[in-house]
Amino acid sequence: MRRVVVLAALALVAAGCGGGSNHAAPPATATTVTKPPPGKLLYAGGVWGVTTSGARATAWHLVRGVWHADRTGAVKIEILGPKPGSKVAAIPQVAIEMKAKTPLVESGLWVDGVELFEKGGGLDPRVGTIYGAPAHALTPGLHTAVGYGRTATHGTAIAWTFRV
Repeated sequence: MRRVVVLAALALVAAGCGGGSNHAAPPATATTVTKPPPGKLLYAGGVWGVTTSGARATAWHLVRGVWHADRTGAVKIEILGPKPGSKVAAIPQVAIEMKAKTPLVESGLWVDGVELFEKGGGLDPRVGTIYGAPAHALTPGLHTAVGYGRTATHGTAIAWTFRV
């Protein structure tokens, strides 16, 4: 699913667009949100966000104006490529598989903080694969990929590195 990376300041003002689930947090307003989740913000949309800190990625859920890291593991992510630590072509295909007990509703892939144009699908709403490639050749060296997937109530983000 294509998303535009939102600046942290704008995300704070617009952070009220939650999903339709009865379990979703109530909409937040600029007066209830004091700061973005910690780390480098890759994505903020409604009451969900993704950050990185070094080679770690975290999915965040905004509840009553406070960001909470989702560490439940309710959404399982398997890295399909490039394999962590591998050496790949300058325009690698990046892919993950996501699994959850409830339907997946959002996903994303980034390389070096830039979101990829993703494609994907699956035969079951609880299992899906997404993939994409950088728009331009990557420079030689170490690069970081991030994969994200979530259901209406839980999310997971994972980071890994590879070399070109």
